[in-house]
Amino acid sequence: MKKITVSLLFCLAAYLIANTIGFATYYVHVRLMWFAMFTVNPVVFGFFFYASLKKTGCAHSDAFTTTNRMVWQWILCCFLLDAGMYMWLVPVYTHHKANLTFFIDQSPWIWLNYLTMFVLGHISRYFYVKNYR
Repeated sequence: MKKITVSLLFCLAAYLIANTIGFATYYVHVRLMWFAMFTVNPVVFGFFFYASLKKTGCAHSDAFTTTNRMVWQWILCCFLLDAGMYMWLVPVYTHHKANLTFFIDQSPWIWLNYLTMFVLGHISRYFYVKNYR
């Protein structure tokens, strides 16, 4: 249970940093937001994946299984956070009706972000195993 809690805390930290960067750059310029979303945010999530593996003390032999479990937990966590944030919280804050079509409106980009998280988890696992010795 401790490993799940630590992993989800790292996911939450990465999510908060990534969304703060996304909101901040959106208000500067939309193109800057897209640049940050596809360059800075993968680095943030990759770093936090690696840090989570390191913090939980994942064994070298168990790294693949742990990474798969962690990746699916992170995708589910981010999916739920995105749903709460962009379907409910942002519309309430901006005095609009709930955006129940958020995942359709943001397709395919939102799904590419989740796919990127899967890939980043395994890239981070590669560096973790490589530096495990």
